[in-house]
Amino acid sequence: MANAEVKRVGAVVGIRPELIDTYRRLHANPWPEVLMENSRAGRSNYSIFLFPEHNLLFSYYELRNERSVPGAARPEPNPVLQEWLSLCRPCQVPLGEVKDGRRWADMDLIFHQD
Repeated sequence: MANAEVKRVGAVVGIRPELIDTYRRLHANPWPEVLMENSRAGRSNYSIFLFPEHNLLFSYYELRNERSVPGAARPEPNPVLQEWLSLCRPCQVPLGEVKDGRRWADMDLIFHQD
């Protein structure tokens, strides 16, 4: 997939101020299975930023596989990933309607420079 188009994804979600330290601890030492699942899903260059003054998390990653194609089939849920999400999700505050269980709100890319 070396020639696959890269989809750049930015997303935002709120964070409960009293759980910021918990979220930091989780992401200071992410489980290897979670990292492998991100790679398997085609995510690379993945970062999460905290904007503590506004209790917001911003994530950025690049997607390089068939999942970047609208309507592509999703893989079966990974039990380890589901456990990880069960620890992370209580820390998060969706900024809008949760669709398909996704709490993070995608943002529109309006500028990119290589």
